[in-house]
Amino acid sequence: MRVAKTDTIAGLPAELARAIVRKFRGREMVAEVVADLIEDTGFEHEAVLAGLEAAGYMEKVRVDNDGDAWWDTTIQGNALAMASFGKPISRKTADRLVSGLLERARTYNAAPDKPLFINTLRVFGSYLSPDIDPLGDVDIELTYGRRITDQKTLSDYTRASGRSFNTYMDQLLWPQTELVLHLKKRSGFINITLEDIARITDSFETLYSIDDDPQAFPPPADRSLIGR
Repeated sequence: MRVAKTDTIAGLPAELARAIVRKFRGREMVAEVVADLIEDTGFEHEAVLAGLEAAGYMEKVRVDNDGDAWWDTTIQGNALAMASFGKPISRKTADRLVSGLLERARTYNAAPDKPLFINTLRVFGSYLSPDIDPLGDVDIELTYGRRITDQKTLSDYTRASGRSFNTYMDQLLWPQTELVLHLKKRSGFINITLEDIARITDSFETLYSIDDDPQAFPPPADRSLIGR
């Protein structure tokens, strides 16, 4: 999904609307959590969420014993949370990006030394509608598994990358970061999410599965390590 910075969504500037739904995505929270986002804007948090609810981006899920309303994003709101700003791309360009993505996925999974393996890639969003041209980002869900779980081996692999990391967490997450960077290949038009897209939409298509790739290095027999 791609929107313009000049767009207005539920009476809000598009960037502010996206920031608000991103705050709630995947978890129920009270309205006050957006106070920092709307400070000095002239908007009131209850009115903002009511407007987003009326437009189909938010929903009030419950009212607690203290009378506080708890909110969550809808499927439409989750799509907005992943939206990016910028010019659209042609379908021909999108097809080329998908073709390159799949080739890189096959290359990655054919390498036995990689600490992870790509389990599936599923596409969703505007790419699934052939009549939409131009279209926004190519939206991809990635699920992956672990080939290597030994911490020393993982540390050696990360150290061999030659990268410096700002935090210890960045260092721990390097294999996942490396995989996403490899798949995107610096394209700003490929949007990769690790979320379960079944929570966002019921319209998606599997582009790649390791089970259907004869060139892939076999994944571990224990698939319980597959995650996002």
